[in-house]
Amino acid sequence: MRKYRVFFLLVCLSLVSCFAFAQRNKRVVDSLLNLSVKVVDDTLKARLFNQISYQYLNVGQFAKALEYADKALQLSEKAGFKKGVATALNYTGMANERQGNYKQAEELYLKVMEIWEELNNKIGIGNVYINIGNIYTNKGEYEQALSYYYKSLAIWELIDNKRGEANVYMNMGNIYLAQKKYEFALRDYFKVLKIWEGLNDKKGIADICNNLGNAYRNIGQKDSSLNYQLKALRIREEIGDSHGLSSSYNNVGLAYMERKDFKKSLESHFKSLQISQNIGNKAGIGNSYCNIALVYIEQKKFDEAEISLQKSLDKFKEIGFKEAVKEALSCFAQLYETKGDFKKAFEYGKLYSEMKDSLLNEQMSRQITEMDVKYDSEKKDKELIKKDAEIVRQQSEADKKNLQRNAFIIGFLLVLTVAFFVLRSYNRKKAANIQLEGKNQQIEKQKKLVEEKNAKITDSITYAKRIQHATLPSEGLIKAAFPDSFVLFLPKDIVSGDFYWYSRLSAGSTPTYKDSSLSESESSDLIVVADCTGHGVPGAFMSMIGNTLLNEIVNVKKIHSPSLILNELNKSVINLLHQGNAASETQDDGMDISLLKIDSNTQELEFAAANHYSYLLVNNKAEQLNGDIYSIGGMFGSSHIRFESRKIKMEKGSSIYLFTDGFMDQFGGEKNSKYSASRFEAFLLSICNRRMEEQKVALQDEFEKWKGQNKQLDDILIIGLQF
Repeated sequence: MRKYRVFFLLVCLSLVSCFAFAQRNKRVVDSLLNLSVKVVDDTLKARLFNQISYQYLNVGQFAKALEYADKALQLSEKAGFKKGVATALNYTGMANERQGNYKQAEELYLKVMEIWEELNNKIGIGNVYINIGNIYTNKGEYEQALSYYYKSLAIWELIDNKRGEANVYMNMGNIYLAQKKYEFALRDYFKVLKIWEGLNDKKGIADICNNLGNAYRNIGQKDSSLNYQLKALRIREEIGDSHGLSSSYNNVGLAYMERKDFKKSLESHFKSLQISQNIGNKAGIGNSYCNIALVYIEQKKFDEAEISLQKSLDKFKEIGFKEAVKEALSCFAQLYETKGDFKKAFEYGKLYSEMKDSLLNEQMSRQITEMDVKYDSEKKDKELIKKDAEIVRQQSEADKKNLQRNAFIIGFLLVLTVAFFVLRSYNRKKAANIQLEGKNQQIEKQKKLVEEKNAKITDSITYAKRIQHATLPSEGLIKAAFPDSFVLFLPKDIVSGDFYWYSRLSAGSTPTYKDSSLSESESSDLIVVADCTGHGVPGAFMSMIGNTLLNEIVNVKKIHSPSLILNELNKSVINLLHQGNAASETQDDGMDISLLKIDSNTQELEFAAANHYSYLLVNNKAEQLNGDIYSIGGMFGSSHIRFESRKIKMEKGSSIYLFTDGFMDQFGGEKNSKYSASRFEAFLLSICNRRMEEQKVALQDEFEKWKGQNKQLDDILIIGLQF
């Protein structure tokens, strides 16, 4: 039974694609015909005939559509109306495409393309790319179809045409749906929905809701499928879209069928059938009968299913929809096979094969005819060429002697002329070479001077790196306090704007500034990770300032509380850099910082941060430790800011990670996007049960793998501690 379901869903999608334009009833066509009789001007009459062709296309009357497109073409060519010629050829191509004549359709579309390019009509070119893409979609050549859709998309984006973009994304979503790449299909469908909502185009919203419903039905999310189909139905009822309403009722019927609510499914399909009959949409009538048969098959009502399928087949034959006829015959064969009537199953299977072969033979016949015409043309061309060759041979004999004499005279004169110019060129080149040699020597001197200066600058920065590293605490010092720990420090340039700082607070220290955070019997550790404004040399200057000030605040002034340390550091940076006054409105130097105070006796942690956060991992769960939203110093720094701290009781086996944002902001991966905080948190959770040294190696490997061939964008600093 699944075979039937897949077939009819594909028929539904195909018809939605083929008959997506607005419907006009018979009165509209009659009005256009009456008006065309009264019009004398060829250009205006061609426009009317094109409109009539368009209306017949929408109701699946392809013979009529071709008839009036041909009339429009003749009048447009007579009047020199190129836009009318392109439009008529386009409608002729569409009629051929919908009858399965893909080769003729593509040839016609390419002619249309030439005209639009000549007229520099970007919208016309974009639409032709979509039409050619639709041909390859119908043929199942999806990669080729996507290449044309992307060409169309580039044009719509260039001219900022949102409707064109929506049309392309809709078609690409249909391809991904057919390929069962549901994630990509939903991605493109939601892009379309966003565009139509932005334009407040209710018909467009209804169309994409139908497609979303179909996608969710394929995924198996029946509730989502029905909800989107009902939403589309409500919108179409609101705007009075008769053709779209017929399609929506069909889709709602399919959604109810998936939920085994056959009563509501049949009600919806019969409503769709009635609307298609009222507006004369023969393709829609055939589609509705197909879907009604599908429900009867699910109910094991094979007689009713047979009647509906026959009506569907008759309607598809009437409008010459050969592809649909072929598939309907296949469906008949499967129906009788399910009933156990193998004789009829064989008969319809044979009809299906004959129809399939017929379509293939038609295409082959057209190709053979084209080859015959080409052969005849080439044969005639060869005879003409032979005659022309004889005439040329006779003429050449007569002219041969004159040519030899004239060639000698001209050749001699040319030799003299060339000799003159060669000699003059040699003299000029000799003078230019002397002048160029002098310039090259001057350039070489300047190059050496620049290289010497660059070498001196690089040597100075490299020496500055030694100074900066000398101020940083050794990793061994941190490991002495925390044996299971690591420091991953990867500067972007030679020197870094990130830095870390460590201090051991032994018992007996005397805190100042009313700081009672360290008792006589207590010994604690302070660890800081900071990200200064900028990287390279400017960042390194700020890191040296931060390091110096922290040493003074903690070791000289004996301030040991994390919140008080940040308060004092903030005031010191603002005062030192003269921030907070009118003269420093553009002075944005500062730092973001995380500060930990760890009591090794009580296993208590006190945390404070300035525009920073850290991760605490306990029992394979991550908790984000957030600090205050203010930075230290900077353009908007204020000495009146007061930072807060929080205390946490550490559990055995828990880990804490302090870091700057360089790792998370690095671009890379398959889509060349940021690594992101969420991915960083997930990776930490995946490695948190390893030893810290192993985690360091894993983090470094992950960064290199993500970065790939991209440049490192910022300094990277991560410290991990396990308790």
